Amino acid sequence: MTVFLCMGTKCSSSMETRTLSSEDKWDCNSGTEFRTGCGLIRSSKLLPFAKTILGRKVLDRYLLTHRATFPQYVEELEGIAEGSDVPFETIFIENIVEEFSNSFPPSFQNGNFPTELRHLILRCSDIVLTSSEMHVVAHNEDCGAVDVNRTAIVIAKIGDEAKFVAYTYLGDLPSGAFGFNENGVAFTLNFVQPSEIFIGGLGRGFISQDLLTAENADDAIAIITREGQAAGHNFQVMDVRAKRVWNIEFKDNASAVSAFFHANQYQRLRIAQPPYQSSLHRLRRYSELTPPTNVDEALTVLGDQEDRSWPVFHDSLSHSRGDLSGWTLTTIVFDLSKGKAVSFLENPVHRPQHLVWDLFKLTVLPAEANKTL
Repeated sequence: MTVFLCMGTKCSSSMETRTLSSEDKWDCNSGTEFRTGCGLIRSSKLLPFAKTILGRKVLDRYLLTHRATFPQYVEELEGIAEGSDVPFETIFIENIVEEFSNSFPPSFQNGNFPTELRHLILRCSDIVLTSSEMHVVAHNEDCGAVDVNRTAIVIAKIGDEAKFVAYTYLGDLPSGAFGFNENGVAFTLNFVQPSEIFIGGLGRGFISQDLLTAENADDAIAIITREGQAAGHNFQVMDVRAKRVWNIEFKDNASAVSAFFHANQYQRLRIAQPPYQSSLHRLRRYSELTPPTNVDEALTVLGDQEDRSWPVFHDSLSHSRGDLSGWTLTTIVFDLSKGKAVSFLENPVHRPQHLVWDLFKLTVLPAEANKTL
């Protein structure tokens, strides 16, 4: 396995590449504080619930499903656990945190794990622009404070699978955010939560890891819509070579495809779902704006902070004004016509390009090192 890791928010034009065998172990604590979301898990009720008789049964159902369906990814998590000296069950729960936390029985949810702790504040936003001349997906990658400077860009080729590039949360499988592979398949993700969950089903993090192996767009859609998933997800899937974009909402046994602005709410599937304030506010704000027709206008929407409590873009400024949500870790724009993506660390309204991602060469370089855009 060949891997390049770009830790946190800093990348240099000199990339370090390592070739790893299956027996190599990651020292995840070396040089950077290891992020697994362990603070969330240990300070909440996830691990205590896993230690109850009922919780152990629920966890075992998830483990059985994933060992049977994705044994190679479970083995990957076992390697992360060993390399970071964090218990495997903690790592595994982190990788199904949304699914597992919503598998609690009502009695445990109400008395020991209230809704405000169980349901994470959902944040990511996407804009899809398509025409005969434009094929663009613009994405805000948002998460909690624990994730700031706890991400990595992973460039890897594992065995005979396709080489891929993935923006990855430390401790998680690549990628719960966005990625692309040498077969011309690219994607961004938004978590969406149906009110009912299939306990013991497949976690969305395992599906997105498998998506990095997709041979083509049809294969990607088949992976996304496979049966037996625990919850749901929203994908912006791109065929880089054919310059096509699909917006896919999925819940077990149901899916819908379209293209538009997307937050963390189902907008095409008619299913029950929790009313997340962050998503509702962002959708309301988008309805007040003139629909974007180009990349600059899309970036203006993704950088919008007019709603002080639930803005589209989250940073120190928004939090000083009363932001109740998380943090925008990066904004990325996939331009299929150029075969490249550009990411931004700060509010994209100011247009400070950070990194250039080549969708064909599978490279990631500082923007100042690439003057062609």
